Amino acid sequence: MNDPNPARATKIAGDIVDSLKDVIRRRQVTIDEFRETIDYVGSVVRGDSNVEGPFFVADAPLLDPGGVLPMRPGEPGEQLLFSGSVRSTDGCPLASAMVDIWQADDAGLYSQFAPDIPQWNLRGRIRTDADGRFAFRTVVPAAYDIPGLPHTARLLGILGMEPHRPAHVHVKIAADDHRDLTTQVYFAGDPWLERDVVGAAKPSLVTQLQDSADTATDRECAFDFVLTPTRRGAAEAV
Repeated sequence: MNDPNPARATKIAGDIVDSLKDVIRRRQVTIDEFRETIDYVGSVVRGDSNVEGPFFVADAPLLDPGGVLPMRPGEPGEQLLFSGSVRSTDGCPLASAMVDIWQADDAGLYSQFAPDIPQWNLRGRIRTDADGRFAFRTVVPAAYDIPGLPHTARLLGILGMEPHRPAHVHVKIAADDHRDLTTQVYFAGDPWLERDVVGAAKPSLVTQLQDSADTATDRECAFDFVLTPTRRGAAEAV
């Protein structure tokens, strides 16, 4: 791959914004229609997954079962116990699936993309147990605004949209003979769920934060993931 050319990238981005603006004006596209179109394009490209976003970093630390995401002493935010399961489309649990987790902190910042945050802060990987279950401890992430770059600001202005992203936890899951799943989990009651600038906060990806009965954590939530077998995996399972 050639080295990136910032000047050329800026011109290309400007052309894309101008072209999109022209389509929006000619077709009189509403915000709802724009979001529906983004969802449609995403479904064609990603299947049932969700956007990875720009903050993924490979090879995060591998946690022990029920482990704690790496975090600073006294990490700000409510302590959270996140549990769930990974299953195939036929309901069978997927043992030893790799669950890769990353998230923003209580200020909406990601490690390796913001200064003065330890390298692997709030990033980690964990394997499911024999029943396809997993759990880890973290903090409740904050909602945040996407960076206000000039072309981004122009596009949002054209669409009359705000730059907000609801709070979420990123998850990437891999299991033998199954397609990888990259998605995000959101929290019920977040004021930006219906106004996510990315349009990615689907109702099927929302979980409920509950007060925790565990004295070591403040809140808890659960979410179950389903992976689609590859053709090879489906053939072997027959």
